Amino acid sequence: MEIFLFILSFISGGVILTVAYTTYITNQTKTKQDKLAFLQEQLNELQKKQFEDFETGYDKQRRELVDIRSRMEGDQYRDISRTNQRISENSSKLDRLIQDVNKMNIEQRGEINRIENDIQSRIVTVEKLVGNELKQNY
Repeated sequence: MEIFLFILSFISGGVILTVAYTTYITNQTKTKQDKLAFLQEQLNELQKKQFEDFETGYDKQRRELVDIRSRMEGDQYRDISRTNQRISENSSKLDRLIQDVNKMNIEQRGEINRIENDIQSRIVTVEKLVGNELKQNY
């Protein structure tokens, strides 16, 4: 663009064209700068409003949280916490008892199977003895 202005300045009447063109470009630049400044000002106002809204919402939520906490403590929230802890402990004790009962059940099942086998073998032995005695008596 500067080269164009340099060439125009050497042509007859170029000085007038150069001044006119420079004025035109300057006016365009100023108009764009004014628009940009206006948009920047609007953005600043919008951001200020958004920050104020955020701050208001944040303060409201913080007050509500403090209110909820105070009501929970007033309702003996700590007792609920202790109750939940006791439930947890009792649940783990119950789980251990279930495991112990299952182990005992498995052990007793093995003992019952051993006794059943012993009874079966005795029945077979008694049947053989009875069968042998009956053969001898007849």
